[in-house]
Amino acid sequence: MSERVLSLEEIKQVELDILKYLHELCEQHQIKYFIDFGTLLGAVRHKGFIPWDDDTDISLARDEFEKLYKVLKNENHPYYKLISFRETKGYPYSYMRVHDIRTRRDANLLDPTVVLGTCVDIFPYDGVVTEESDCKKMKLYKHFVRLSSLNFKGIKSENGGLKNLPRYIGSAIFRLSSPQTWNQKLENLALKYSVNQATDLTCTIFDPSFPEGIKKEWLYDLMDMPYENIVVKAPRKYHEILVYEFGADYMTPPPVEQQVPGTDKNYWID
Repeated sequence: MSERVLSLEEIKQVELDILKYLHELCEQHQIKYFIDFGTLLGAVRHKGFIPWDDDTDISLARDEFEKLYKVLKNENHPYYKLISFRETKGYPYSYMRVHDIRTRRDANLLDPTVVLGTCVDIFPYDGVVTEESDCKKMKLYKHFVRLSSLNFKGIKSENGGLKNLPRYIGSAIFRLSSPQTWNQKLENLALKYSVNQATDLTCTIFDPSFPEGIKKEWLYDLMDMPYENIVVKAPRKYHEILVYEFGADYMTPPPVEQQVPGTDKNYWID
């Protein structure tokens, strides 16, 4: 078996194909998904991928997220596969992914059996966290997920000190647990803030500290939007959501020096 490094354009094509697959699956099962974060920004500002970006994100309100999760669990696609912490003990994220198992992405994970491929990230939206104690717990659980999943390869000496020693010790301690444990705790807290009882939603598992959310009805009122050479779903109130996520000047690209792709290499497995 051999591998070759994928170019940025090849990564985008793999992700675009997965996005098209997810769009068709959601249409077939009447699931309300929408492109989000940098993918929504790219669609509005660039009519597709942000030129230097290599991520693709979709989101769903929690009830729709669970519908998609069940559909994906029962799918038998030859190379597009669901991966989430619910089934994969060493998976380090609180959201799920669909990845192409013909690919591999660099990941500094403790569990060598967890292979992450080029993917589309899939995020759930829950009610806004209103209790400060829950917000603090969620941030702590996210930190514990990281400590229990990453593989710190050696300790680098810098300026005469062992800069990474505390992180190394923390990781060693948390190897006694798994990211699955902390991700489940994080999700359980997010589920406390039910979509049914909320008026505003936010992606609490990504950042529980947002004091305000997005109006719930915006995440169900969707429209078709062109993205590269396909059509995807986006919130009709995309402007308001982009202002919420990126600020009022979201149409202004960052300085050239900040227009850099991610550092993780992606590989095609032959």
